[in-house]
Amino acid sequence: MATSGRNTVIQVSTNGTTFNNVMELNEGTATVEGDNQDVTRFGDSFVRRIQGLKDASYELSGFRSPGDTNGQEAILDALLNDTTLHVKFLGDGTNGFQQEVKVASFEESSSVDGVVEVSIELEGTGPVTRVTG
Repeated sequence: MATSGRNTVIQVSTNGTTFNNVMELNEGTATVEGDNQDVTRFGDSFVRRIQGLKDASYELSGFRSPGDTNGQEAILDALLNDTTLHVKFLGDGTNGFQQEVKVASFEESSSVDGVVEVSIELEGTGPVTRVTG
């Protein structure tokens, strides 16, 4: 059954236990990938693959909120100080993924006729854990 994207919850934690909502976001993507390796041999009619390493990344964007000390500011601090950060990406507000991450980028942009926006990229480090309500 389809669910509304408006229910999405994205949270971060500096200790992996206490999570806080990242405020003012309006778009998010969680990508979990497997690095498939070609192991096709002479005589095979179809490609054969085995899965190598897995990886995950998270792209978040929305409105910049410097007052979001436990969300956007915690992410920026983790980037500037190279400290531990964990993310929970709950696509339907309850179920999704949790993982320790490194902040790859924190981009702030603005225009004279617009609002100040933020774009954040997180890269997983270690295993992805399923979160179920």
